Amino acid sequence: MVIGNLDREMRDFLGRAIPVLIPFFAFALGAGLDLTKVWQAGVLGVGLGVAVVVITGIPLFFADRLTGGTGVAGVAAASTAGNAAAVPAIVAASNPVYTEAAKSGTILVAAAVVVTAILVPLVTAWAARVFG
Repeated sequence: MVIGNLDREMRDFLGRAIPVLIPFFAFALGAGLDLTKVWQAGVLGVGLGVAVVVITGIPLFFADRLTGGTGVAGVAAASTAGNAAAVPAIVAASNPVYTEAAKSGTILVAAAVVVTAILVPLVTAWAARVFG
């Protein structure tokens, strides 16, 4: 990021690598997803994933539009990162009162990761067609 902002030629040079890197990031994300976690979380986990896309996607869409974008980048950012599934366990490690809640919390967040990994590309493609 720093090199690209300091040197215009480096920005152009490194910018051409972005399409090449996307499959590697996508493969790493997909390889870490476990669809059985969605099944274990049930409707609540799927609902959490949809809520993440809606609740974060709408403000991010408008924030992107306000800063001069088309809104597509804002929608694309409305996802739950894969490492978020570790958060309930981290909270339980810091305060044992949450140990029992961390078990179901981990499953719910893992389900949200899977649901948003499936839903966000679809919503982003729709936003790109309509607004991009």
